[in-house]
Amino acid sequence: MRSWLNDLAIGVRLAVGGGRTALARFVLSTIGIGLAVAVLLLASSVGPILDARDVRATANQPIYLPVAGVAPTRYMETSTEFRSTRIGVTYLQAFGATSPVPIGIPRLPGTDEMFVSPAMADLLADPLLRERFPQRIAGVIDRAGIKDPLKAQAYLGADDLPAREVGATQTAYGFRQGSHVAYMDAGLLLLLLLGTIAILVPVFIFLVSSTRIAGAERDRRLSALRLAGAGDRQVRRIAAAESLVSAGAGLALGGGLFLLGREVAGGISLMGSSVYSSDIVPVWWLAVLVVLSAPVLAVFAAQFALRRTIIEPLGVVRRSTPVNRRIAWRLAMIAVGVLLLLWRGGEFLDNTWVWSVLVATGVTLLLLGVPALLPWVVERTVRGLRGGSTSWQLAVRRLQLDSGTSSRVVSGVVVVLAGAIALQAMLLSQARIRSFSGSTWDGESTVLSVSAVGQVAPEVEKALAATPSAHAWSRADTVDVQIPGLTHSYTQVVDCSIVAAVYGFHGCVDGHIYAQPGLDITGLEQGKEVAVLSTDSKERAVSRIRWTVPVPVERVSFAARVNQEFPALLITRAAMPDAPRTRDQVGFYALPDPNATDATDRIRAALGPLGWQVSVYERRASFLRDDQETYLTIRTGLLIGSVFTLLLAGVSLLVLAVEHIRERRRPLAVLAAGGVPNGVIARSLLWQIALPIGLGVVVAVGVGVTLAALTAQIVDGPVILDWLTIGVMTGAAAALVLLVSLLTLPFLRSATRLESLRTE
Repeated sequence: MRSWLNDLAIGVRLAVGGGRTALARFVLSTIGIGLAVAVLLLASSVGPILDARDVRATANQPIYLPVAGVAPTRYMETSTEFRSTRIGVTYLQAFGATSPVPIGIPRLPGTDEMFVSPAMADLLADPLLRERFPQRIAGVIDRAGIKDPLKAQAYLGADDLPAREVGATQTAYGFRQGSHVAYMDAGLLLLLLLGTIAILVPVFIFLVSSTRIAGAERDRRLSALRLAGAGDRQVRRIAAAESLVSAGAGLALGGGLFLLGREVAGGISLMGSSVYSSDIVPVWWLAVLVVLSAPVLAVFAAQFALRRTIIEPLGVVRRSTPVNRRIAWRLAMIAVGVLLLLWRGGEFLDNTWVWSVLVATGVTLLLLGVPALLPWVVERTVRGLRGGSTSWQLAVRRLQLDSGTSSRVVSGVVVVLAGAIALQAMLLSQARIRSFSGSTWDGESTVLSVSAVGQVAPEVEKALAATPSAHAWSRADTVDVQIPGLTHSYTQVVDCSIVAAVYGFHGCVDGHIYAQPGLDITGLEQGKEVAVLSTDSKERAVSRIRWTVPVPVERVSFAARVNQEFPALLITRAAMPDAPRTRDQVGFYALPDPNATDATDRIRAALGPLGWQVSVYERRASFLRDDQETYLTIRTGLLIGSVFTLLLAGVSLLVLAVEHIRERRRPLAVLAAGGVPNGVIARSLLWQIALPIGLGVVVAVGVGVTLAALTAQIVDGPVILDWLTIGVMTGAAAALVLLVSLLTLPFLRSATRLESLRTE
C-alpha cells in the first residue's frame, strides 16, 4: 500500500510540477473533463426539472362538479403581450365567502386588486403597461402557482364575468393538484436527442484526446523513472495517477461550472420557458455515474495510449509495425446503430423512455462510427498513394507510418460535421419549419385583430378613433351571404382603409364588392336581393337582413389571408352599411402607426379599461405558430452548440497538432538541416491534416445523410438536404484546418532550428 501511495504522489508531482508542457497538458485535460462533467450533470438534471415544472403546471386543476357548501368561483383565462412578452391574465369572480382560491394566492382579489408574479411586477414598473393594469397590487403569486420564474402572470378581480360561457369563461368549485403526463412531439423529442448527442460526442472525443496530450514528454519522464529504478507496472501506475490528477481537477471544475450555470439558469428563458435554480438537481445515481466515469475514462485513455509503448531505462520504444485495422467491428457499430433506429422498439414504445433510449443509442453508435471508421479509411487510402510533390510525399509517408494520430486529431471536427448535417436535414424535413407562410397571418404589415363583447363595441370604436397610434381601423363584420342553393361563408365587411394591409389588395374602392377568381357568384348580379346573416359563438343565427347587391361583383386576387381561409367575398362598408352584427362578439382591425413608438402597446393601453370584454391579438407578416417558434429556438440553440463543439474540436486539433510537432522536432530538424525548406515542411504538415479532414468529410457526409434518412422516416418526413449548408460546413472545416496550420507555424520554426538536433 505504501508503494502504491508513493506512486500516486509521484504522479501528482509530475502532473503539476513537470514543466510548462506538463502544465499545459494538465490545464487542457482539466478543461476538457470539466466541460464534459458540467454538460453531463446538466443533462442528468432534465428529469427533476420537468417533474418540478409538471407539479406547478398542474397546481390549479379546476373542479367543475358542484360541492356542497362551496360557493363557485367564476374565472376567465386570457393573455396579452407587452413588447413581445406574453402575459397570462386570469379574471376571478367570487360568489361567496367559501369561493375557492387558486393555489399561489392567499385570497381572491377584489374588483380593483390584482396578484402578480415577480416577473409581472417587474414589467409593471413601465408606466405604459401600468396604464393597462391600473389595479392595486395586493400581493405576489407564490412560486407554487407559477410554472416558470420568468412567466408574467396576473390574477385580476372582476364582478361582471358573463354567466354563460363566452370564450374561456369557466366555473370552478375548487382548485387542486392534478395529474399531468406531457407527451412531446416525436419530431421535437428526436431533434433534442439528436442535437444533444451531436454536442456530447465531440466533447467526449475531446475528453479522451486531452488525456493523451504531451504523450512524448510523459513517456520521456517515465523512461527517466525506469532509469531511477522504477518497474514497468510502477510507471504505469504513475501514469494513471497523473491522469487522475487532471480528472480530479476536471471534476472540481465541472462541478463549479454546473453550480455557476445553475444559478445563472434562473434568469434565462428558452422557448418561452424558464426554470427555478432549485429545480436543477441531478438524479443522484446519474451524478454518481458521472463522477466515477471521469477518472475511470481518464485512466483508461492513459493506459490505452501506452498499450504499444515499451518504456525502458534508456528510452522509449513504440511498436511501429503497421497494424492492419479490421473493418468488421467498425461496420458492426454502424450497422447496430442503423438497426436500432429502424426498429425503435416497435409501435407500442413510441415516445416512451425506452423509445428515447433506443433512438439515443442508435444515434450515438452512428456518430461514434465516424471516428471509428475514419482511421481505417485513411489507412487504406494512403497505402496506395505514390508520387507527387516533396511536401505531399513527406505527408503521405508519415500517414503511411502512423495514420491513427492524424485521424484522432481530426475526428472531433468530423463528428461535428456529421451531426450538423443530420441536424439541418432533420429541421428541413419538418414541414412546420419549411412553411412559415402557413402561419395564421401573412399580410403585408402588422395588424391588430380586436375581438370585443357586443355591448362594448361602441366604446371600442371611440377608443380606436381617439388613439393617435392607430392610424387606420375598421370594424370587421363576418357574415354569411345566402343565395338559394349556395352560401358564401367567411365574407367580411370592412373599410377600404385597412384592405391593403389585411388582404394585400391595393385597388380597393369604397362601395365595391370583390370576389376571388373561380368563386361562384351566381345570384350576386347587380340589383339581386339576397339574405345576409351573422352568427354568434354557438353558430346560431342572431341577426338577418335583406340586402340588394348595389354594384357588379369584381374579380380580384387577394395576396394575404385571414384565419387560415380566404374570405369568399370582400364587401366594402359603403356597399353594406347596415351589415348585421353578432350580439356576443364584434371584430375590428387596427393598424398601428409604424412611425410611432410603442404604437401597438398604446393601442392595447387605450382598450385596457374594458378589461376581459376586449381581446387584442397581434398579427404580423413574420408571425409564427408556437410550434414554429419552438423549432426555431431549438435550431438556434443547437446551432450555437454545434459552433461551440466545432471550436472545441478546433482547440483539440491545434493542441494535438502542436504536440505532434514537438514529438517530431528532431526528425523535422534533420529535414531542415538537410536542406528542405521550412515552407515544404509546413505544407507537408498541412497535408497531414488536410488529407484526413478530406476523407473525414466524405465519411461525415455519408454517415450524416444516413442519419438524416433514418430520422426523417421516424417522423414520416421527406429527406431534404441543404447542400449549400453542407458546403458551408465543409468550407468551415477546411478553414479550420488552414487556421490551425497557420497557428502551428511558430512552433514549426522553433522545432526546425539546428539546436533541436542536440541531445544528451
